[in-house]
Amino acid sequence: MKIVSIEPTPSPYSMKINLDEQLADGKTENYKLDDDLSTAPSYILELFNINGVKGIYRVINFIALERNPRVAWEEILPDVRNVLGSREDSSEEFSNAPAAADEHFGEIKVFIQTFRNIPMQVKLEDGESEQRFGLPERFMNATMEASVASDNMLMERKWVEQNPRYGDVDEIGQEIVEELAASYDSERLSMLVKLAAENDLSQEPKTGKKVTLDMLDNPSWKDRYAALDRMDPTIDDLPVLDKALDDEKASIRRLATAYLGMIEEPEVLPFLYKALKDKAVNVRRTAGDCLSDLGFKQAIPEMIHALGDSSRLVRWRAAMYLYEAGDETAVPALKQAMEDPEFEVRMQVKMALARIEGGEEAKGSIWHQMTEATKQK
Repeated sequence: MKIVSIEPTPSPYSMKINLDEQLADGKTENYKLDDDLSTAPSYILELFNINGVKGIYRVINFIALERNPRVAWEEILPDVRNVLGSREDSSEEFSNAPAAADEHFGEIKVFIQTFRNIPMQVKLEDGESEQRFGLPERFMNATMEASVASDNMLMERKWVEQNPRYGDVDEIGQEIVEELAASYDSERLSMLVKLAAENDLSQEPKTGKKVTLDMLDNPSWKDRYAALDRMDPTIDDLPVLDKALDDEKASIRRLATAYLGMIEEPEVLPFLYKALKDKAVNVRRTAGDCLSDLGFKQAIPEMIHALGDSSRLVRWRAAMYLYEAGDETAVPALKQAMEDPEFEVRMQVKMALARIEGGEEAKGSIWHQMTEATKQK
């Protein structure tokens, strides 16, 4: 078994290793570093002996390799090549300088623990460790009141994964706690307690209230956020979302950007371009994700421009979009970006150039390709 090629994925902590051997139909291999590996194949043991390798998932003809965020790919990938071998010389350049740990380069996974739709606590995972954040006392009081209706409240608790965030874990945790406190006022929590007492376990209903421009003039950011948070956005809401993009609170601008990505019409593009130039990295990265998910090729010029963003994670997302959807108009900017100081950005830029200059059609995101391959096994 040898490596055919190495590709980035939408997570900076995971790399797709394409192999020249294929697993038998229907077979997969999934291992974590702390698993019992006594029956694992020898190459799995060798890969886990590499400092930084944290997880291995093999399906069809590739491995999704997960790393510890404190160990850079520049240190890991040469050793992976040594273990598996390669059908070609390495096309990637690895720096001899010590690689910096990129603890906040990519996403922070966000989970909210709930009981019958009532939030209980927040959990954040940065790829290596997890941190938990408590909510104001009224959330605990609501949970305890609702628990009377349950035979086993502990068993009913569940972690609900949210969209990822980007940045410092402590800052993100505090931000999410503030957002939940803003969105779940006492009236909303009382309504959830009532539903729990009635054993109504369905999803919480939308308010049905239309968000208006006047609501975004409220002097309290918490009230402005609460108004948006339960919105069911449509194309008719573009004026409201546009105004929200100018809000002084980054949480509101990020939420408005995410809503724009839910409206699958080209009319949202000018507003996402606006968000792509926001002063907050989290908003710009969210805009890049939305543009990638929508896949409109009209966004190519804007994403070319984003290759020069001051944030490495925005540049990385722009390069990935151009790999997924870019055309020959992106080639000059991609060639210039070959000198990017960040390894993940350079690697993604090389992938985009190789696809475009090789005349290959855009295939969509790596995760989409992996999902499709799994379906065909």
